[in-house]
Amino acid sequence: MHTQATLARRWQAFYFDAATSVKYNPTSFKQFAGLVNYYNTRHWSCIHLTWNEEKGRVIEILQANRDSFNSYLQQNVILVPDNISYVHFKTKVRKETYTYEYSFDGDNWIKIPFVFDAAILSDDYVVQSYGGFFTGAFVGMTNVDHTGEGIYADFDYFEYRELDK
Repeated sequence: MHTQATLARRWQAFYFDAATSVKYNPTSFKQFAGLVNYYNTRHWSCIHLTWNEEKGRVIEILQANRDSFNSYLQQNVILVPDNISYVHFKTKVRKETYTYEYSFDGDNWIKIPFVFDAAILSDDYVVQSYGGFFTGAFVGMTNVDHTGEGIYADFDYFEYRELDK
């Protein structure tokens, strides 16, 4: 009934940065595209572009943790200026935690003031309530359209850079 598309790579280091940029023009809050940290359908988080009925195109962060979903920016969504085509997103993974950033020009990054627990994307955490294992945590690009309209996202690049620490 709806389309979800994700292209991701496995986390292969405890310390890395990953980034992408996306051109996306949603028409509903049920559509979003951006940068995702993913374990499975019940354990993930995503910084993305979406539509806010009152504010227009905005940046939001969602997280799925077991059977609960959390919107981190809610009433404080970040407005995307009309003259901006591509929005850049970055995640910084630092062993036990990770954060998100955004940029409207690809040079000046703004950190979102939330720190996420990387354990939620681990086999050890997931097995506590669901049993079995997946293949580890992934980072990548995602586009979700729960309206069924087939809206596309245009990603300009994806980079993954491991750090020494």
